[in-house]
Amino acid sequence: MTQHALVTVRLEEPMVAGKNPRADSRQDSHNHVPGSVLRGALAAVWLREHGTEANTSPEFERVFEGEGSFGPLHYASSKPVPLSMLTHKYEPTDECHTLWWDQARGEKASHCPNDRCGSQLEESKGQPYGKVPSVDRTMVALSTDGVALDGSLYSQRAVQDGLLLRGWVYGDAVRALYPEGTAIESLLLGSRRSLRGEATVEVDTEAFPEPVELYGEEVVLRLASPGAFVDEFGMPSATPDPDELSEQLDVSEVEITGSWTRWEEAGGWHAASGLPKPVERVVAAGSTYRVRCAEPPTDTARRRLMTRGIGLRRREGFGALYRCEPPWGISSFTGHAAALRAHPELVSRFQARLEEIRLDNADDSQFDDALRSTEYDDRIHQAIQAVLTVKDAEIYEQILRYMEQNR
Repeated sequence: MTQHALVTVRLEEPMVAGKNPRADSRQDSHNHVPGSVLRGALAAVWLREHGTEANTSPEFERVFEGEGSFGPLHYASSKPVPLSMLTHKYEPTDECHTLWWDQARGEKASHCPNDRCGSQLEESKGQPYGKVPSVDRTMVALSTDGVALDGSLYSQRAVQDGLLLRGWVYGDAVRALYPEGTAIESLLLGSRRSLRGEATVEVDTEAFPEPVELYGEEVVLRLASPGAFVDEFGMPSATPDPDELSEQLDVSEVEITGSWTRWEEAGGWHAASGLPKPVERVVAAGSTYRVRCAEPPTDTARRRLMTRGIGLRRREGFGALYRCEPPWGISSFTGHAAALRAHPELVSRFQARLEEIRLDNADDSQFDDALRSTEYDDRIHQAIQAVLTVKDAEIYEQILRYMEQNR
């Protein structure tokens, strides 16, 4: 069994992964698949295949209660903006070249330097990169006679079907993806799985994980999910354990030289025991750490850490890591977009690609013929390649609007 696997799910039905309950009649959902939801769905398949008595077997405990990691499955725009980022307090203009400034990389600013904007900058609060397509449904509770109950009308938000979400599973947890010896192909995710949450699954054990960011002898760690850390006395800590980091990065010593964090609480429900999980203080997703190493960690160690994660309760989806490359403003692409205006056949192709970008399943191979064609000069080839790098649907849509101007 391999040490890690990249899991990609395509939602065939809307999915609800409930968040903390609200006092009103609305029920919110996570905008991604938390690691605990993935773990629960895989455990349900395992018990269906092996029988409910299997939940006390040594193998079940090793796979689902051991040291493996079930990471969250994120959509392209559901990842949190790192807390180390300075972002525009007000909507940036089309002339803004830079949208985010990363304090973890030593970037500092108080206002956008663009004269047409000048917006004050503020620290990120861990909001998602962008909008995640969702659907709202209004329902009512029924009595045993099938009659609507008074005062039981409520609305529920679900992640839209058709989306692709991806994440990593590490260590012994990879075995959960092979309940019968072959890779699982479908799952029921989230709540009320008899009505929604069906997803197809692709397991890739050959995928090459990106390494955590390295700048000289410093690594930058960014949490894709809340992190559960404790100090030497077992009390909640805002920073990871340096001994764990030095061991996993295979270096003699580390020092946390910068941290950008927020506290929150995490609880949940343990389905196997039918009991609530204890509510603990954790650091929020998007929290960022700059860690100085005694010597540069190897590429292999940084890739392993990316799939493993850090801290406690990693089997429940806590402590997952991700890389972040700040997006560029539309002004970085206007020169390329202007060059493409003279080629309406290419603009039409880029327009058709917008829906694929929104669903995070863009097929860029459709532009291979244009990139090889001698009909277009190097300037057009460079423009095509530049626009294909844009994965943010909102920025991509702005580029399309710019292309369509003055055609």
